[in-house]
Amino acid sequence: MSEQSTPKFENEIRELLDGDLMERALVFAKYLNENGLTPRLWFGPTYWRVPYETNYLCGIKLDKGLWRFWFFQGDYGGELDEGIKDTVREKVGTCTECSGDCKPVPSMTVFGKEFSDVCCNFPIQFENPDENTVEEIKGLMDYWKGVAPRSESWHVRD
Repeated sequence: MSEQSTPKFENEIRELLDGDLMERALVFAKYLNENGLTPRLWFGPTYWRVPYETNYLCGIKLDKGLWRFWFFQGDYGGELDEGIKDTVREKVGTCTECSGDCKPVPSMTVFGKEFSDVCCNFPIQFENPDENTVEEIKGLMDYWKGVAPRSESWHVRD
């Protein structure tokens, strides 16, 4: 798909989200664009990845009334604001066996807390974040700028 025919992230936000959720997503999209992190279409319509240099920081899924962030498998043991760490630990996702190739990670430590049966591809997931959580997602994205080059997740690179 050429860049000209690729739907804009903001157009899908306007089409799929309403009210405060749409407004938060549009403000976030503006932040991404202003910081050279304009989302790129991923699997197809409504699936996006946020690029940084030669890697990706996270994935975003849009659907009717749904705005979901996925952070990839990687090092969740570095320095980060305690409030963000707490939020991230609350968002660790267990494996749902979404495909035959997908197997849970038996054990994973996320900022000092041990989790079991974690999603092997997208262990950290946020759904319809409020304004405070959007700010924490920005902090986690900044953290991922250092993690992405060392991540073993195949989703982090083209």
